[in-house]
Amino acid sequence: MDYLQTPAVHRIMTSPAGRLLTSRVFETIKTRSIPREFGVVRARAAADVALGEGPEAYLREVGAPPAPHLHDRIERALAEYAQIREEYDETMERWNSVFWGGYESLPDERVAIERDRREISQRRAKPSDVFGFLAKEHLVPPVKFSTPNPDDALTRWHHELAEPERLYGFAESRASEEFPRVERSATVRGPGTVEFLLRFTSPSPHLSDKATARVYEPADADGDLPTIVFHSGWGMFDDQLAYWPEEEYLARALAPEGYRVILPDAPWHGRRELLGHYSGEPYIARAPVGLFTLYSAAALETGVLVDWARTEGSPVVGVGGISLGGTIALHVGGRCGDWPESMRPDLLFPVGMPGAIDQTLLSSDLSDLLDIENALDAAGWTGDVLHEFAPLLNPPKTPCLSPDRVFPFVGTRDTMAPTQTARALLDEWGVPRPNRREWDCGHFGVLANVIRGDEFRHTVRRELDRATRDERRKTVSV
Repeated sequence: MDYLQTPAVHRIMTSPAGRLLTSRVFETIKTRSIPREFGVVRARAAADVALGEGPEAYLREVGAPPAPHLHDRIERALAEYAQIREEYDETMERWNSVFWGGYESLPDERVAIERDRREISQRRAKPSDVFGFLAKEHLVPPVKFSTPNPDDALTRWHHELAEPERLYGFAESRASEEFPRVERSATVRGPGTVEFLLRFTSPSPHLSDKATARVYEPADADGDLPTIVFHSGWGMFDDQLAYWPEEEYLARALAPEGYRVILPDAPWHGRRELLGHYSGEPYIARAPVGLFTLYSAAALETGVLVDWARTEGSPVVGVGGISLGGTIALHVGGRCGDWPESMRPDLLFPVGMPGAIDQTLLSSDLSDLLDIENALDAAGWTGDVLHEFAPLLNPPKTPCLSPDRVFPFVGTRDTMAPTQTARALLDEWGVPRPNRREWDCGHFGVLANVIRGDEFRHTVRRELDRATRDERRKTVSV
């Protein structure tokens, strides 16, 4: 019986050799590599819309200055990528017919086509061997900015700025009229798991696509499963790559132990990547409007997933996320008070997140690395103007669930998601000190700690189990 397996890279990262991931040296190297890494995927995203148009048109699309000396290499790279795209399109057509088209297939057949899909999806998403020379030999900007005009944004969003619930609300009346129908794909076997996809029309009026998520359950599921919905960080490609960290350190670790784990694709990420953009790029390219558009949509979509888990019998549902995902979790925890009860989570697990987005845009190392601050400044987004958008950008100053049900993890030396802003928000929320965990590390060190250690997983297990016991006691007493 065949099944999907844990990639070798994860086994290496969790081995003694993986200790390097928590070092200051690795943090420095990884941080400095960010512009080049995103330069490569920006080069690929440009190719998706400029294939067949020649090197000059391609360079304009990628946002680079003229480079006649590179035309021959670009021609060869585009031809090579065209072959990858063709193989990707053919594979996705087969995959869709198996997992969504009602095609009758055997379990081993689904495992094989899922392996094929992940392999070609990775080659398409991150073709470093094809476009790497552009990031190395020629200046390819890591982000193609389309920063909105602040005056236009103030005019467009003035109602939402006065009443943020217009953007983040999911009222009972709206839910009963427009609650999306959740579709479920065929299943595939993983390492002790059964895995499948969910999709539904995003409840956000500012998006027009399908929200998607991957679900992991025990292979021998019996009875109701405590559930956690957990969001990945910005720029992640999710299951479009062979290795998705959240899949291994959380989903495939907890599901065999009797839990359900749901890993959503955030707007513009993973399966929801927009043509001409890499995974997550519009979030940065359209800042600050792109930020709160994503937060609000992801928060509402999370509410739909929480409700779906409850319809599947989950006695308790937690929501968490890392980095960008942690910010989404904070918005869910701070915005869900007026949502239908079935959409509200019982627990919150934010990891490696800032607490004040308006400040983070101007002070984060990521802003310097990706030139975000300069793009905002050039468009007229001063600190004062950004602060006017704080009601939409920042999580609310009070949570909608009990503070003792919030379990945050941060790095004390995190300069991408500045630690002091997270501490300030957690203080405002009244999150008890024993609930908080601070690791002596930077932003990538936080990820290394959740990958390599069991402290985060242990906290999730313990609190899901505790909340489940409490819920069952209530049911018995009633």
